Amino acid sequence: MKKIRLRIPGSFGAALGAELDLPAHGKPHAWALFAHCFTCSRNLKAFHIICEHLAQNGIAVLRFDFTGIGDSDGDFSQTNFASDVDDIVAVSEYMAANYTAPELLIGHSMGGTAMLHAAARIPSCQSAVTIAAPADPGYVARHYIGLRPEVNKSGSAMVTIGGNHFTIKEKFFEDLKYPDDGSYLNSFQKPLLICHSLDDDMLDHSHAEQLHIHAGKPSSLVTLDNADHLLSNKDDAGYVADLIAGWAKRYIP
Repeated sequence: MKKIRLRIPGSFGAALGAELDLPAHGKPHAWALFAHCFTCSRNLKAFHIICEHLAQNGIAVLRFDFTGIGDSDGDFSQTNFASDVDDIVAVSEYMAANYTAPELLIGHSMGGTAMLHAAARIPSCQSAVTIAAPADPGYVARHYIGLRPEVNKSGSAMVTIGGNHFTIKEKFFEDLKYPDDGSYLNSFQKPLLICHSLDDDMLDHSHAEQLHIHAGKPSSLVTLDNADHLLSNKDDAGYVADLIAGWAKRYIP
């Protein structure tokens, strides 16, 4: 396969680090956009495996870092769920202008939730895939609600995730306005593949069930076995890649 590193203007105007995986030979038969989880980056090993596998199956995949994360410029403390959605739309517009608009949207964890929320603003979207995604766009903000008094008092607070430190401000808690039961998906009426493990160590399987209840039809819920939230076992990532590649053939001409 071929890899192209890119710098893409994000929703704040900051350059976003991105990488495009292309089939080694011939033109792609489909184009996908991949979004990572909260405070992860596009360089998680599982994401490499999934995107490279899809490229080997003829699907070009562009994955990127949200504003203030990984190789991307910008201030993380100024971001929230809404700005992540805006970044996704900005990257999709870049794809449309420079390559081909994304037909398949794929996202892990909060990236999956943001992808579904962005879909209405991406006319080229024909189907979507979520991997271990919350039904609640405000899930992370609710998790850190105990820090809100500190933010109200001093203007910011520090959170530590995976050994990395991030500053959050009041804008972060704007995510609490979203309904927490997945009902925002009522407007998403395109094919959806939902992948989630019963053994997810960070997010309960009930989130996948809520997505399945509220999503349009057809939607498919695949329960993964013995996989953790980050698909850290390469065999789990490979299995998810196989699922997506096979499923996408049905819904992308």
